[in-house]
Amino acid sequence: CAAGPDFKTPPVPQAMSYNTGKPPARTASTPGELGGAQQFIAGQTVAAMWWKAFASPKLDALVVQSLQHSPTIAAAQSTLRQARETYAAQSGSTLYPQVSATLGAQTLQNNSAAMGLPGGERRYDLYSAGVGVSYAFDLSGGNRRALEALAAQTEWRRYQLDSAQLSLAGAVVATAVKQALLAAQIDALQQILAAQQEQLEITRARERLGVATASDIATLQTQMEQTRASIAPLRNSADQAAHLLAVLSGQEPGTAKNPRFTLDDFNLPADLPLSLPSELVRQRPDILAAEALLHAASAQIGVTVSKQYPQLTLSANLGSQALTAASLFGSGSLIWGVAGQLAQPLFKPGL
Repeated sequence: CAAGPDFKTPPVPQAMSYNTGKPPARTASTPGELGGAQQFIAGQTVAAMWWKAFASPKLDALVVQSLQHSPTIAAAQSTLRQARETYAAQSGSTLYPQVSATLGAQTLQNNSAAMGLPGGERRYDLYSAGVGVSYAFDLSGGNRRALEALAAQTEWRRYQLDSAQLSLAGAVVATAVKQALLAAQIDALQQILAAQQEQLEITRARERLGVATASDIATLQTQMEQTRASIAPLRNSADQAAHLLAVLSGQEPGTAKNPRFTLDDFNLPADLPLSLPSELVRQRPDILAAEALLHAASAQIGVTVSKQYPQLTLSANLGSQALTAASLFGSGSLIWGVAGQLAQPLFKPGL
């Protein structure tokens, strides 16, 4: 047994749907080439590489590049490695005995007169070698709780990495789709502008024939300028999206060579996964990270409580000590010792 409470995973939602009614079987459809309805597949979990559902090789390559070159991901990976190494080091020093070896040589000088004996000063060499073993028994389970807390903190770091990867992939996909939408809007406005230019030329020809008026021409020119003016903000937004994609993929905006996305680069998935709320909770790294922190806090309670119980430590050493190096391991040079310590806190204000 171990001091403190045993951690229990919080219960997951038991709801079978995200709303009070029956979930729809498909999305709404709209007229057009890409307006078909998408089917919901009940019970299907969201794939780890969910962006592949868009069937876009350009998008897949950009997401992979972003995950490989992101400083945020690299920092999270380094922190996770540090947590794992800390757990491994603490595990070894906690679960197993500590063994140490010593080898030494020293020169000593004694004065017999200081002890009231004849002989005066005497100088000699002392050589020693030995092995020591010590072990702290985990009577109250405090060491096990400390390892449990470290393991939970390592899990928290892992979920932090998963969350960072998920957020980065989501930002890349959202920005790529936004860039494609902006490109489609700019293309549509340019087509409208070309049509307005053509209509203006026709109206000018009609004016020369006396069919149209100068007011008609002025109206069309105003409409053209309004259309032309609306293109500039969209181009600015498209440049911002391109710069953001460069930063997300670990490049400088001025030297990035990312592809420009259009709507033709994406395919809407025909099937959409629809998992239960209880299953979705176990897939979200932010929720799992919060659970890991709760687990670590629960284990730390056991660490604190264990300090109120006795602490038992045993140690032993075996070695050799001689006046010359040649006789270090000879007969009569053997030394050994065994010690035990039992400590019980009696009065400690606070914990």
